[in-house]
Amino acid sequence: MVTRMMEYIGLEPDRLLVKWVSGSEAQKFVDTVEQLTTQVRALGPNRKLREHYE
Repeated sequence: MVTRMMEYIGLEPDRLLVKWVSGSEAQKFVDTVEQLTTQVRALGPNRKLREHYE
């Protein structure tokens, strides 16, 4: 449902990562953030939203 809403407003679903990480899993949290950061950087700027706000 969230991915469909994202597509509707012009966001690629790949810009969202939902993952359960416990407070005691610091390295898993770091790895997850790095994974999402790499993924979003590879996508580049969201053109549809940028055009809307220019």
